[in-house]
Amino acid sequence: MQTEISPYQLAHDFASFTSRSVFITGKAGTGKTTFLRNLHNESSKSMAIVAPTGVSAIQAGGVTIHSFFQLPFHPFLPTVDGRRDLISKVHFVGSRRQIFKSLELLVIDEVSMVRADVLDAIDTILRHYKYCPNLPFGGVQVLFIGDLYQLSPVYKEEEKEILSPYYDGMYFFDSKVIKEFPPVYIELDKIFRQSDMNFIGLLNEVRNNILSQKNFELLESLYKPDFKPSSKEKFITLTTHNYKADTINSNKLKSLKSNISKFTAIIKGEFPEKSYPTEEVLELKVGARVMFLKNDRDRRFYNGKIGDVEGFDIEANTIMVRCSDSDDIIELQPDVWENVSYTMNKDTRDIKEKLLGTFTQFPLRLAWAITIHKSQGLTFDKAMIDADKAFAPGQVYVALSRCRSLDGIVLLSPINRKCLCLDSRVTDFGGNKQDFYIVSDELLHEKSNFILNLVSDLCGFRVAIGFFNRLSMQVTDNVSSFSADASQYLESIRIQLCDIQDVALKFQSILKKMLESAPINDYFQQRIRDASSYFYDKILLLLEELQKCNIYTSAWLLSLEFDEDYQNLFSELYLKSQIMNGVKEDGFSVEQYYALKATICIKMPKYRSYTSKPKKEAKSPRTTRKRKKKEV
Repeated sequence: MQTEISPYQLAHDFASFTSRSVFITGKAGTGKTTFLRNLHNESSKSMAIVAPTGVSAIQAGGVTIHSFFQLPFHPFLPTVDGRRDLISKVHFVGSRRQIFKSLELLVIDEVSMVRADVLDAIDTILRHYKYCPNLPFGGVQVLFIGDLYQLSPVYKEEEKEILSPYYDGMYFFDSKVIKEFPPVYIELDKIFRQSDMNFIGLLNEVRNNILSQKNFELLESLYKPDFKPSSKEKFITLTTHNYKADTINSNKLKSLKSNISKFTAIIKGEFPEKSYPTEEVLELKVGARVMFLKNDRDRRFYNGKIGDVEGFDIEANTIMVRCSDSDDIIELQPDVWENVSYTMNKDTRDIKEKLLGTFTQFPLRLAWAITIHKSQGLTFDKAMIDADKAFAPGQVYVALSRCRSLDGIVLLSPINRKCLCLDSRVTDFGGNKQDFYIVSDELLHEKSNFILNLVSDLCGFRVAIGFFNRLSMQVTDNVSSFSADASQYLESIRIQLCDIQDVALKFQSILKKMLESAPINDYFQQRIRDASSYFYDKILLLLEELQKCNIYTSAWLLSLEFDEDYQNLFSELYLKSQIMNGVKEDGFSVEQYYALKATICIKMPKYRSYTSKPKKEAKSPRTTRKRKKKEV
């Protein structure tokens, strides 16, 4: 009998030991951010994290969707012409194409805010640049993380009019790729933020749009429009618009009689202003109400905790903050936020984070008020909620669910059922969630498929042949610009690749039958070791031939593209050979596969195709026949 596992472990295992895309959701306070942070630290896969806004990307430790995929800001139409137009407009340098080539796991955080057409645009780009037009996201595993019951996609009415003929709605699950290839739906269920079961029950009713009369009356009883907290009570006002929060904070700060102190952030490198996690110039006074914006390693404070400024030590660059739940004063130093991008490690051909810039500032903001939107992910002990002009489905739920208990909530505006209503399409989508035990059983099947796919990719040459075909087409389309014996040399490489691929396809078929009939056993391991030994010897011969390459061109632009495809082909085969060298000795496991992959340093040949010596018959690359882009 299978041991029951938690949703957290289930989500972790799907992300780590399968290639299946997963939607990870959960009520407010169930640990989605913590799950992502742990996965980021532990995953062995080549991974990138993206989010819809600059601030959410910084908080998630990733980059924005539009910067990573260079998406245009106008709507994407999911048609043949729309896909062709998108591919023609995005121009990635070689390093970004290499990142897409190596990408194994894409995390999209705050997916509730991602429009359907944006997701289809991502799918289009990955299919094209992964050379896998028939696989969703080009074969990349995607983790969608977010709560659809909270913040919804942002769009203009004219954008909705353009997209409505193609989509049933604007949510990510309305995208064409998700409708055709739905992800596994896993809901994290343990609530860490609240412990009051009555409050949890009320939040569930609000979330599911089934608020009972009893709980509606309970919410009404919290309405206290004239409520004025005492100075000792650390209340924060949650409101719907920035101007309201800014006005409250500004007026409260001015009312303090102490002198103002200014703290200017230190910004190094690239750090876009729209991604600043707090004010560039933080203006504070003794007595100012502030909120911490990070979790403390020593657990003195957490993201969202409220306190009051007790004083400043300018020489020590320290701000003293006292919180109501402790007599101790927190001596706070500036902290650092990082703006990262993704780059390719030239030696391992693996995806690495590249630090673009840093933002160093005290992790504080004025906290008499904050918008509901900016409060997402935060936790408050006491909050006054002004949701009179809630303009998006789920805003009231977000506001209520920021609090630990009903005792800490005061409503400054009346709650009516209209502003509690959620989009019925969200609840309908949630109703399609599979039973937890069915998903648990599916994990076993997906793990088996994952092993089969890893071994098939290792002992398969589809990608290598794809790179070779691009290489060969360069010469075929521009034959007079390359050295005379180029076609003959490439034909010898093609014959070797085709021969080895014929054997690989037969072996993949055998593997599939073996895994269908029995789990991995000693016989299975022996077959993989034997196959790895066979393919290892064949690949070494191919690598030797590639290192003898003597194809040259005096057309500089042609040489750039030719060299990139040559390096892709060589690195693909070299990586396989080194992994196979380990497998033929020790057998195969997922852990060993990634451990080997992470330590391989690819030794690229010094060969370059460009020669400054002109060829009499050479043509300018501008006049050569352009290769047609493959439609996705």
